Amino acid sequence: MMTIIHLTLAIILFLIQNWIGSRAYGVGYIKFSLLDDKDEALAVNYVIKVFGPIIFLILTVAIFQYTGLTELNAEIINVIYYYIAIRLTLIIIYGRILIVNWFRIIVYYLSVLVIANYTYDNFLQSIENLLPDFSQIKNEIWLLILVFLYQVANGFETKYPNNAIQETSLAYLPELISRKRRYILRKFKKFKKVYGETIDKQTNNNEELRIVILSILIFENFNRPFVIRLIERIWFSTVAKGSLGTTGIMQTKSNQVLDDLESVEKGTKELNEVYLEMLKEDEGRDYHRYSIRRTIKRHCKDRMYIRQILFICKAILDNNYNQNDRETTFKYLYSEIRDEFSLYDSF
Repeated sequence: MMTIIHLTLAIILFLIQNWIGSRAYGVGYIKFSLLDDKDEALAVNYVIKVFGPIIFLILTVAIFQYTGLTELNAEIINVIYYYIAIRLTLIIIYGRILIVNWFRIIVYYLSVLVIANYTYDNFLQSIENLLPDFSQIKNEIWLLILVFLYQVANGFETKYPNNAIQETSLAYLPELISRKRRYILRKFKKFKKVYGETIDKQTNNNEELRIVILSILIFENFNRPFVIRLIERIWFSTVAKGSLGTTGIMQTKSNQVLDDLESVEKGTKELNEVYLEMLKEDEGRDYHRYSIRRTIKRHCKDRMYIRQILFICKAILDNNYNQNDRETTFKYLYSEIRDEFSLYDSF
């Protein structure tokens, strides 16, 4: 019973940490993505990722004490162990073993373990009533909590509207670190071999759209690897049977369960129709009004999603095609990438 309670608390901690991270991105919090790998504001990251679990542990003990459920505090340190185990397990499930920053992860998790065990052994097990009365050492603990909450609240980001095509300020060119470059290029080669013929059939061999579709597959697979897609298929085949959802490697909307190939076929067909629609709207003009970005937007309206896809497209173009090809064969895609990142530097 205690194991179930502690595991449930670990899951709650996991969800809370993810929510805090998603809101604190504006001050340099490192969210794992293919787009960028910020190294600034490391203090913010350390505070959130290390002291977040510690403060959750302290608050949990305090709540159990206040409600008279002190027996639940027995071996409450297990919550931290389960939380770290969940984090590491998801890295494996999502296939990110080769692309995460293991040095940083080890520093974070070792810090969590050392500080959590010290706090548990020296304070949480010895203080009978953790709620503050401003007369004992526990006051410093609550001061730490207040500082942490202030740091998190002060770093909440203002997000771009979902319907935006361009950023409201000058876009920066993210760094493409080597392990992420290898991941993108490896997946590009694999997906081109597996789905290239299907994509070309649906797009009438449109080379620009092929790059965009493959970039979408890389990003969707990055966020929903095979194990997660398998769970989705089971869910939509049983519990949510007949409801509209996104399945398959391309995360194509359908009220029927799609396998990976079916999702690529259906998703590519839909985006090709959208792209042709955009070209028709731009007919007679000497330029395209962000036809690539507007096409990606039909797949997902989120502003940062569009930017992630263009970033992956850029990595593919830079590492597989020369400058002349980028400016001729892929001129519209190249132009939009150049506009997106303001200054086009090859990776």
